[in-house]
Amino acid sequence: MEPALQRRIQRYGWDKASAAYETFWQKQLKPAQDRLLEMADIQNGEKVLDLACGTGLVSFRAAADAGKEGMVLGTDISDKMIELATANGKEKNLSNITFQRMDAEDLPLTAQSFDVVLCALGLMYMPNPLKAMIEIYSLKTGWPSSCCGVG
Repeated sequence: MEPALQRRIQRYGWDKASAAYETFWQKQLKPAQDRLLEMADIQNGEKVLDLACGTGLVSFRAAADAGKEGMVLGTDISDKMIELATANGKEKNLSNITFQRMDAEDLPLTAQSFDVVLCALGLMYMPNPLKAMIEIYSLKTGWPSSCCGVG
């Protein structure tokens, strides 16, 4: 499938699923999310990027681990997921978390600006997951994402 079409379908599908996402998936996803956060071992004061954050189920827990001195940026390709995550963050009155719509395969972020990068289940939905992994690597190392010849 053409990558641009796949992205459009993903955005549309996740926009449609956003209202019911937590109701139907929160309980089933929790064991995997618990393990992800355990392995990430987020420390107080760390800067965390959560890719394909959905409604923020992992992001909010990462923000608690990072504490008031840390910060979390949650990103997702779905406008509706970002709207819900942002509303949930305001409701929780959290000052160390923000959400933005971004494509994980093309992150307009500063290199070496994050201590931890998370992606709970998003890679399997991306047209080119290797490109997303290279974006993550470039954020952590400062290497340009163009270095690896993946387009």
